[in-house]
Amino acid sequence: MKALTTLLLTTYTGLEIFSQNIERPNFVWYMTEDLSKHYLKLYNEDGNGAPSPNLEKMAKEGIIFDNAFSNAPVSSAARSTLFTSCYGTRLGISLHRKSRLVDLPEDINMFPTYLRRAGYHTSNASKTDYNCQTDNEAWDIINGKIGDWRKRKDKNQPFFHVRTNAVTHEGHLHFTLDDFKNKKTETDPNSVSIHPIHPDTPLFRYTYATFYDCIMESDRELGKLINMLKEDGELDNTFIFYFGDNGGSLPGTKGYTNELGLNVPLVVYVPEKWRKLLPVKIGEHTKGFVSFVDLGPTIMHLAGIDIPQNIDGTPVLGKDISKKDMESKNTAYCYGDRYDEAYAINRTYRKGNIKYSRNFLPHHPKSLYVGYRYKQAAFREWSDMYNAGKLNKIQERFFLPQGSEELYDLSIDPFETNNLINNPKYSDVLKEMRNELKNKLTKDLDLGFIPECVWIEKGYKDPVKYAQSRKDDIKRYSDLIDLQIKPIAQTKDEIKKALHSEDDVTRYWAATVCASYGEKADIFRKDLEKLLSDNHPFVSSRALAALNNFSKQDNVTVIKKLLKQAKSGPESLSILNDAAYIKWKTGNNINISMSDIVKPATSIEWRIDYLTGKSQL
Repeated sequence: MKALTTLLLTTYTGLEIFSQNIERPNFVWYMTEDLSKHYLKLYNEDGNGAPSPNLEKMAKEGIIFDNAFSNAPVSSAARSTLFTSCYGTRLGISLHRKSRLVDLPEDINMFPTYLRRAGYHTSNASKTDYNCQTDNEAWDIINGKIGDWRKRKDKNQPFFHVRTNAVTHEGHLHFTLDDFKNKKTETDPNSVSIHPIHPDTPLFRYTYATFYDCIMESDRELGKLINMLKEDGELDNTFIFYFGDNGGSLPGTKGYTNELGLNVPLVVYVPEKWRKLLPVKIGEHTKGFVSFVDLGPTIMHLAGIDIPQNIDGTPVLGKDISKKDMESKNTAYCYGDRYDEAYAINRTYRKGNIKYSRNFLPHHPKSLYVGYRYKQAAFREWSDMYNAGKLNKIQERFFLPQGSEELYDLSIDPFETNNLINNPKYSDVLKEMRNELKNKLTKDLDLGFIPECVWIEKGYKDPVKYAQSRKDDIKRYSDLIDLQIKPIAQTKDEIKKALHSEDDVTRYWAATVCASYGEKADIFRKDLEKLLSDNHPFVSSRALAALNNFSKQDNVTVIKKLLKQAKSGPESLSILNDAAYIKWKTGNNINISMSDIVKPATSIEWRIDYLTGKSQL
């Protein structure tokens, strides 16, 4: 390909077009689904992990990022973040699966739009899976095939091509027990290295080996893509980015805001003619942090395109970025909101090797049932072993209440097994991380402070504008939720007042704080019982969840009543999420049916199967 390319540059109005001779590289993204770095031999000094010869060869001609983060641990939320270059929690695009597509603010475009305006051909092969309306300007080819750069009419036109490889998707681990017994894997199950959070059983070893096989298969397609670029004479002018679209796929990884769910591999192949732009040597690992919000700005910067001021990411590669600049970037902010039928509402902040997590539903175990996750036989075995008392302390933590806060030193505890919240040596660090995360959430006007069933109906046309209209409320909700991390003796007056607030979301979070206190919240019994007749069912269901921590309730009757009153699908999901907690807490089935659902929503059938005992758990 000619290095000197004639481009058509279009202004934002689309009315003014002119030519300019500018040298531009091509860009190819190769995304492997549900893959954290921990499963690749490339990232393990001890040689554990799947071999990936094409990736390893590519890495020798590029840069290996050790600290790359998908911002969200599940595909649609991570992918929406990736292509908008904005944190999903402030745009309302962090919920998987979306109850409805939200609109992007008028001043924000998906970043491929800026590439197209600068004359690039853009093609996507083929997954989109966004939680917002697709930017109509972003793609020349949106549901295409690998190698669709070949369809551009002018072969001198630079291109941006995205290939998503689904071979590593967690769905490929939904094998049957007959497969486990009779189907051999290419990888020897005895050769895999089991994470400390998992039990070392034949089924888990087989699951790891199956995943290694998937990784190796996806690597073979990477080799095919590289050969296609060679055949076209494009490899010498093309940056190739290899990364996971989120972490995973083993139990307790995808969908969870631990490092296994967030810390993805990122390897960037850099053609020789463009290596002068790099601050590090080819083939080196870099400790500098990069998040999905940064990848779009990095592409634009390398292409010589001005970066919009209203996005959250910043470039990590380019001629004016030094090694010091790259490696001084040492923070990452990540989030988990809803995965199918289950709400999580976790926020994490990592600074170097210290990681702080804030869980807004601390009474929940991370293991709270999600139908799609538990299709994995290993997931079900893990749960069965917990119920049978066959797990050690590290392995069973997944099935216990997660608590309000977590703090880890990843330099000595990479799998987040030892929560340092109560360690006096880390008290100053805890306060610092807690304050920095809180300041970010309130500054960004994080929509996680407002239940989906409240903001989605009125705010989906412009979530940012809606959040701005509730700026003061968001700060109040944040302060109220923070009562979870204080002794109840210090907070009981504030909680009681909040339980009787005229604001529905205040009452909701007050009931949530009560749920987090467990049996200690019995002092609010009468206040919570009053909320069972609240005008807003999502408030009543949270009160019911809190009451189940210290008193016996007629759960089926109340839940059926609330489901009949629900005003939207997300409100039905919120009620059923509380019902799932109540079943986990009491051990009793909750016999409801689809006929009780007035406002349906995504994956409700899975939730009902769990509540009624029809699922395998």
